[in-house]
Amino acid sequence: MLLTERLAGRGVPLFVIARNMQGMPPAEFPPSVPVHRAWSLWPAVHHYERISIRNILISLSFSLSCALLLVKQRRDYDIAHFHGASLPLFLCFPLLKLMGKRTIAKVAAANIGTEAGSLRGRYFGLGTLLSRMLRGVDLFIATSAEIEEGLRRDGIGRIARITNFADIDRFKPRAPGERDALRRTLGLGPGPIVIFSGRFDQRKGIEHLLEAWKTVARSIPSAHLLLLGDGPLFPEMNAKAKALGIGGSVLMRGRVENVAEHLRASDVFVLPSLQEGMPNALLEAMACGLPPVATRIGGVVDIITDGKNGLLVAPGDAQGLAEGIVLLLKDTVLAQDIARAAGRTITTSYSLDRIAERYVKLYRELMR
Repeated sequence: MLLTERLAGRGVPLFVIARNMQGMPPAEFPPSVPVHRAWSLWPAVHHYERISIRNILISLSFSLSCALLLVKQRRDYDIAHFHGASLPLFLCFPLLKLMGKRTIAKVAAANIGTEAGSLRGRYFGLGTLLSRMLRGVDLFIATSAEIEEGLRRDGIGRIARITNFADIDRFKPRAPGERDALRRTLGLGPGPIVIFSGRFDQRKGIEHLLEAWKTVARSIPSAHLLLLGDGPLFPEMNAKAKALGIGGSVLMRGRVENVAEHLRASDVFVLPSLQEGMPNALLEAMACGLPPVATRIGGVVDIITDGKNGLLVAPGDAQGLAEGIVLLLKDTVLAQDIARAAGRTITTSYSLDRIAERYVKLYRELMR
């Protein structure tokens, strides 16, 4: 949504096709951006990453609705930009080709088996056939080196590397004295706060973070772990925190709108993921000047240089997570040096304006 708004502000005429979802606040686009809502089965189901009959039917119905809207609005666009390279792209791309439209597909996840870049050899040969068909797509956007490698393994050659971004106007370092004021407003205590922000699903490795926190809590009893987000594993992780005896120092706030304020009220950001593309949560935390402890995976290694602008540990290594968190909480000089470097990394390479300008140039080149 932020990228769409910024592109519209730079004079790019566009419209959005989005899934009509019940039970969630609708994305608020500016008046200059028309939004067409695509129909789907089970509109109240929001988490459908696992491969199942119901999730396939949801995606299939959404894809068919997208195709109809793309035909209906065919006079209003020249380029179709897909945020994702899965079933909607598979079904709509041949139609777009017939209509003479350019097609771009951004791939934001690696090795999940449902997107371009992880199809070859899957589904009894169907994945290989799909990957061959997708070689006709005008351009793929890879948000990380790992995703680009996967696309090339699928035989795709037209690739641009454009990362995700952080809105540095919203996610920015706290002002002097702001941390304590935010903590009072947010109902947070005075001790050190380590924060995680993301979805509660298997890929995020939250169970390893909770195991790590048992060690951190013993070393620094005044510290608290602040968990933001929701997802299918939220109840299970809540129960696990209590079972580990750390429920008193783990704050599970669920999904919140003011993530930036929670980040600026915290001291360290942690990303325990087992699999990631280019994690927005990490970019936003670094933009807020938080020193991160993250796992050595996916796009994380494109962003963080270990010991310079963050600390890296092996995925699934609870002890390594604990040691990294304790080190940053106890060594304030190191934490401040890493935090400053993290902020510079975002403003230099991952700001929203920088990424929006790259897309504007890409659109112009594609039309030429």
